[in-house]
Amino acid sequence: MKQRTVMEVFDDTAKRRASAPALRVKRGGNWQTTTWSEYVEQTRLAARGFIKLGLAAGQGVSLIGFNCPAWAIADMAAIYAGGFPAGIYTTNSPDQCLYIAEHSDSAIAVVENAEQLAKFKEIRDKLPKLQAIVMMTGNDADPGVYAWEDLLAKGKELPEAELDARIAAQKPEDVCTLIYTSGTTGNPKAVMITHDNITWTAQAALNALGSRSDDQLMSYLPLSHIAEQIVALHGPMVGGACTSFAESIDKLGDNLREVRPTIFLAVPRVWEKIQ
Repeated sequence: MKQRTVMEVFDDTAKRRASAPALRVKRGGNWQTTTWSEYVEQTRLAARGFIKLGLAAGQGVSLIGFNCPAWAIADMAAIYAGGFPAGIYTTNSPDQCLYIAEHSDSAIAVVENAEQLAKFKEIRDKLPKLQAIVMMTGNDADPGVYAWEDLLAKGKELPEAELDARIAAQKPEDVCTLIYTSGTTGNPKAVMITHDNITWTAQAALNALGSRSDDQLMSYLPLSHIAEQIVALHGPMVGGACTSFAESIDKLGDNLREVRPTIFLAVPRVWEKIQ
């Protein structure tokens, strides 16, 4: 299997599956779709925004929030910009957020909403490398906090060539993401995942499952975990399938009936609840 970077896989699929659905989310009672061409365009724009806000190559981007298109775009944008996405569990305390943001040298924190924003406001003074906080939804009057639309607007201020240089500098054997363990026996450990590792594993998983480009997947498990990233982000990226994001754990049953996924990953407790 040829070694490839995340960007090579994403760009190839976006060209091949340009108008096909990539991401779906329910807003105001209706499912909204992002196509593969829109997905890669928004990822590139967010990556330029991260660079404009001060993300240097090799720095972290902390991510905390429930599964949604902005989480996926921010994760990929961090990789495109030469940074390392570092997912944080939504239940983590401010001190646990501080550990991961500090350990990953995070220059940017991407938070879901006001509840998660409050955690980073509490620890911001202890993070001298943190340049900006971006909200996936909502906004805040704090000058160091940017709404999602503000991030994309910042991206338009940075030339495409600067992002292209960051992309060209990365090789398949380079680290592209950090996966933090749950920290049940002390502080979380940062597992360094390379481009080749994650793209090869995603392809191998698709081969084993016999996945097709018209597959439908449901994302609801924590995206800070590597299993959900393979199933909901990198697997579909290799095959060109569509990932729908559950509204919440409570609404998972309803969302499953609406989406009718052809591939579904669950932990034992979920299977027990279905039974």
